[in-house]
Amino acid sequence: MTRLLFTALVLAFGITMDSQAQISVRSQLSHDEVAEAGTTYHGSISVRNDSNVMEEVRIYQTDYSFNFDGSNYFDSPGEHPRSNARWVDLGLSYASVPPSQTISIPYSVRVPDADTLSGSWWSMIMVEGIPADAPESRNSADSTKAEFGIRQLTRYGIQIATHIEGTGSSQLNIMESMLVENAQGEAQLDVAISNDGDKLAQPDVWIELYDASGNPVGKRDGFKNRIYPGTSVTQKIVLGSLPKGDYKALVIMDAGMNEVFGAEYTLAIN
Repeated sequence: MTRLLFTALVLAFGITMDSQAQISVRSQLSHDEVAEAGTTYHGSISVRNDSNVMEEVRIYQTDYSFNFDGSNYFDSPGEHPRSNARWVDLGLSYASVPPSQTISIPYSVRVPDADTLSGSWWSMIMVEGIPADAPESRNSADSTKAEFGIRQLTRYGIQIATHIEGTGSSQLNIMESMLVENAQGEAQLDVAISNDGDKLAQPDVWIELYDASGNPVGKRDGFKNRIYPGTSVTQKIVLGSLPKGDYKALVIMDAGMNEVFGAEYTLAIN
């Protein structure tokens, strides 16, 4: 495997778990801030009630990490080694949102004054709708009454990421790769990518494809993933319907700021 090194820049990311409820988060699901150690910054999350009745939400924190196999982890805040959850102060833990209106949920992040801080630190603020018939609902006619059944919840995860100014770098590595045939019968290269650095990367990923004679076959684009330190993702890059034969595939991962990584493979299409 060939690796070309560089200095990284980052954006961040958030996830959404949605299931037909009446609230929605209207602000970005990923909040990134470049900050110096010892400083404090502020942000807010916009939550809208799309119904014609009062809706309630609870606000809480988790850590967040993920692996290339599709697994996601929502651990207790502060457990992950690069969690900034303990830096985050939530302005609210509960809110009522009037019909067809939007409220702002404030938060602040106090970055520790420590020379050892470097790279990216992150955690999640969760905004979860409270069903009107839930025991914890303050709008419930009888909040002490125990009820059984299936409730639908809406939960939004908002990534709060702090990047220590002027520090850190990403280190993208290909953990494994596999040539497969996708559901459409086309060749597809699945590439598992890890970030072994200490700073978030959001690389452009593509494959430059050549036939056995070295003639270019074309460029195949992947998609952007946010890859945090210690996490990994899988890129599923469709190569298309190719004639049988051997091909050279050059996988490029360009995270910007002169950080470019690559790997070369020989593929046999049978």
